[in-house]
Amino acid sequence: MEELALILFSICLQAAIGLMIFATLAKYLYKDASYKVAVVSAAALAVIGLLASFLHLGQPFRAVNSLAHFATSWLSREIWLTSIFTGLTVVTALLLLFKPASQGLVRTFMALAAVFGLLDVYAMASVYTSTSVSAWNYSAVTVEFYAAAISMGALLFLTLSGSEGSKVRQPAVIITGIAVALQVAAMVGYYIQLGASSSSAAQQSLALLSGMSGAMAVKWLFILLGTGLLLFPIQKQQLSVNSSGQAAAEVAAAGLSGTTIYIAAALLVIGQIVGRYLFYAMMIASRVGLS
Repeated sequence: MEELALILFSICLQAAIGLMIFATLAKYLYKDASYKVAVVSAAALAVIGLLASFLHLGQPFRAVNSLAHFATSWLSREIWLTSIFTGLTVVTALLLLFKPASQGLVRTFMALAAVFGLLDVYAMASVYTSTSVSAWNYSAVTVEFYAAAISMGALLFLTLSGSEGSKVRQPAVIITGIAVALQVAAMVGYYIQLGASSSSAAQQSLALLSGMSGAMAVKWLFILLGTGLLLFPIQKQQLSVNSSGQAAAEVAAAGLSGTTIYIAAALLVIGQIVGRYLFYAMMIASRVGLS
């Protein structure tokens, strides 16, 4: 179905963007680490997402035609930015695989990919907030897209970077917590605004959403549970610092590795996927098209 291609595109691209953001930050902080697995995984996700976008458009020539409308079309900007981000990420992965000594070049391409990725998330959200689908015409969509990219990217980075990522584990977890908190706050406001809307299309979308309360519960349960699994050890670490000093803090931080991170990442990613399904399932009015 068409929505499956959209889910695959948006989730894979946003996860790849989040991965590159955290890999870039970690690389600039710890230049000796390569983060090769994380970057190669980001490149693979970006390519999968880009291919899925062509499946959504149906005919590749439609995408080529839309490239000429960068100044007026958010879809055109999204295609350009997605292509640039994917290209930069793939080049970075190739450099790490075949020219690992070119560290300066690697950092440059990583930083460029992260910047274009952040711009791409905004373009992706704007494609929907500028359509005639009333349920999408809210700034909460932009917040949710950024929160998904940051939270998925952070946890996938911790999962894929192994011991190299241990040095940035605590800030990555804290950033994830902040991103999810902002997502929750934005969506609470969104549900209130949608309920108060006078648009019949928005009310139909809300009715559809109400009929999928089970999926909605799964979305938030998984996202919050995944985040909670990470934040509890952070609280435990803080208590250890207060009572036993820095050494105890390091031991507690190490306890976050392994199974806990994998489970938390799986829960959060599944929750975001379910949320993206709900996002497309509540579409009422004209579909997103080329403009």
